[in-house]
Amino acid sequence: MRSLARRGLSAATLATVAASMLLLPANSGAAAIPSVWKATVPPLIQDSRLTDVAATGPNDAWSVGYQASTYTGYSIDEPYALLRWNGRAWTERRLPHEAFLLYKVAAASAGDVWTVGLGVHGQPYAGHFDGQTWTGHAPMGASTGPSTLLDVAATGGGRAVLVGHEGSGPLVLEGDTRQFSRVAVPGTAQLNGVLRAVSSTQDGSIFAAGDRYVADAPYPEPFIVQRVGGAWQVAALPSTPSTQLTGVWARSSTDAWAVGTQDYDSAPKPVILHWDGQTWQRLAGPAPAGRAYAVAGDAIGNVWISGTNPIPPYIEYPGTLLLRYTSGRWSVVYGPKVDGNDPHLDALANIPGSSSFWGSGAASSNGLGIAGVIERTR
Repeated sequence: MRSLARRGLSAATLATVAASMLLLPANSGAAAIPSVWKATVPPLIQDSRLTDVAATGPNDAWSVGYQASTYTGYSIDEPYALLRWNGRAWTERRLPHEAFLLYKVAAASAGDVWTVGLGVHGQPYAGHFDGQTWTGHAPMGASTGPSTLLDVAATGGGRAVLVGHEGSGPLVLEGDTRQFSRVAVPGTAQLNGVLRAVSSTQDGSIFAAGDRYVADAPYPEPFIVQRVGGAWQVAALPSTPSTQLTGVWARSSTDAWAVGTQDYDSAPKPVILHWDGQTWQRLAGPAPAGRAYAVAGDAIGNVWISGTNPIPPYIEYPGTLLLRYTSGRWSVVYGPKVDGNDPHLDALANIPGSSSFWGSGAASSNGLGIAGVIERTR
């Protein structure tokens, strides 16, 4: 059994995989429509969570996370969860090398899939699937401090962009199965911050989101670095103090979304940011209170943002809460309950070539434990 502390799991990592809540106010003005989502509980060891999902088509998808969690660590030596969808069912896969936890997964095609997480010796870990075989990689090389890889974007041709933190600063790596190199983003050398999410586009743009501390401020502010037109830069964002960004998704170099939470430890408010090719702007979504975690969209303009019920005041909703943006309008969709409880979806992903989506996360089960959950639009 290995504990979180012994594996060096950072506060940034814990914040990334923590549950998030989203409150729909009674006067939001957004239309509530029937659930279009269906939930599945894959066969994992009790106390599991699926922290990400990626799809290459209707009959091929991957989901990652962890299982066999206990109060003191994990009850098995390699508690990562790795599931594959074959068009009919989700089945567990095991890696031929020593991964400990898997945080995120991304796929450029059925023969080009990346995952990142933690290795059994506490080192940052990356795995690549070429359509037949998984290979393990140590992309950090010689690290200058405690490091964690929190997300990955598969950019095609066996290449990927990895993000997280190294020491107290944000980290961007780019490379392939042979070698990864650190990306020196101008203006980030002395920053105290972390990148929690990354997204790539077919036109070669990259957007990575997280948070950073400025001067002696007690709370962070949102932080985005992006490569648009070939050059990396720190994005100029609207002033939103005390904010963590936990999700990002981009359709193109002129259409990207980032979500997170402001005042997350007192009076949380969802933050929704949109990039139009020139500036990032904060959008007034249908929920002025609560938390937002994940965002994803499709090729024709639909965007989904995931969340769950609020605490307090323990308002009873008829299922998982999701926000949908399409044709310039917001609507609210309630997803299904699992074992009488509302799942929290840590991640969302579009199924390429369609307007269908996967979501992954966890729900309370049997009164005490949690169970990994995968949801899909009907």
